[in-house]
Amino acid sequence: MEGMIDAALEAKVANTKPKDFDEWIVRMMGTGIADLFMRPYNFKVWAVPTTKVSKVLAERCRTRLTAPQMQCQWLGERVAAPDIKTVTRNVILQKTAGNWGPNATFRFPAYGGTGGIWIAVAKTLPKEKTRFGSHGTVKEIDADSKRVTLEDGKTIGYEKLVTTMAVDSLVEKMGDKELINLSKDLFYSSTHVIGVGVRGERPERIGDKCWVWPTFPSNSFNFHILISPQLYFPESDCPFYRATIFSNYSPNNQPSPSTKLPTLHLADGSKPSSSNPSEGPYWSIMLEVSESSMKPVDNAHLLKDCIQGLINTSMLQPTDQIVSTYHRRFDHGYPTPTLEREGVLKQLLPKLQDKSIYSRGRFGSWRYEVGNQDHSFMLGVEAADNIVNGSAELTLNYPDLVNGRVNHERRLVDGAQFFKSMKGIRSGEMPFCPVKG
Repeated sequence: MEGMIDAALEAKVANTKPKDFDEWIVRMMGTGIADLFMRPYNFKVWAVPTTKVSKVLAERCRTRLTAPQMQCQWLGERVAAPDIKTVTRNVILQKTAGNWGPNATFRFPAYGGTGGIWIAVAKTLPKEKTRFGSHGTVKEIDADSKRVTLEDGKTIGYEKLVTTMAVDSLVEKMGDKELINLSKDLFYSSTHVIGVGVRGERPERIGDKCWVWPTFPSNSFNFHILISPQLYFPESDCPFYRATIFSNYSPNNQPSPSTKLPTLHLADGSKPSSSNPSEGPYWSIMLEVSESSMKPVDNAHLLKDCIQGLINTSMLQPTDQIVSTYHRRFDHGYPTPTLEREGVLKQLLPKLQDKSIYSRGRFGSWRYEVGNQDHSFMLGVEAADNIVNGSAELTLNYPDLVNGRVNHERRLVDGAQFFKSMKGIRSGEMPFCPVKG
């Protein structure tokens, strides 16, 4: 508290903005919370220190002579800054603050996870216009002739290309040396997603979160409204920085209690007394671990280390029965908002657009602050609208604006009805305009 008060007093007389993420942390929360939570936690999230790293760590970074520093412009409306009066009042009254930040509550599909949303969206597209799978992987892009070559040899011509592949991979596919060199100043971390299925009732010490079941219009989804059931770990006794009680998201995220599953092993790694399948109930945990050249992980033993971390943090007991596990590594996990990022993007994205290529999405436009699924979807919508109508791309160019308000203007209902009527098919004479008729 003393550190927060000191920071608040110093911030009042400061005549400059924080120059980087670490300075923002200290100015908002003081050195006490910075050292206890914010610095170690954010290193675990970003795999990049909030401060300028030592020469020893910098030399471990394979693609850089110096280590990247994180800027703080990305915070904008995305990260809730503390209010010293509210914090003081809550400490005195021993009250837990509610409604924190933009993610205090959110919608989650009752069935199929978030992937179910995009599978449903994909099903609305004409099958003859889609190429899902490895055979549709982009092998080469010829920007001069406006032609894309796929892995199976098929070539596709385009007038305007909207691409969501990582922009560093995009320029490699283009073979453009100038853009490749420019993209090398972009930094990212990889993400490991770990899943652990456990037999038994979810322990009371883990806690539950409340949600309601609103019913959306027909041909839509059922969603839970969730108070974020996530836990954050700055400690060094576990590899993960965040644990999500995935079974709290929806009862459909785990097998029914009557489902019989064998026990793979106990949480401490020992063999179970019986390997015969038996009934539940079940609950599940999803963990996230970051990796970069400055924060390597032991990939071969990461699952085991994470389960031990769950024991160390009292999320699991050593004798808990593990019935399923999952581990997947996403090479491009977090686009790091480094100090160099905007200087690169302000050159790279316009140069691509001059070649009729709209690079958009979490790693297509490389702006973490507008890199969630909803942001990424709107980046595509607005790119298409810009191509057809010349309308502004708000999500790409004004992150603080879109994160600080609810979108009431841009709705998909009219467009969906229009295309459902089959009047939105392109013609050769009017390639980007709806057919009259």
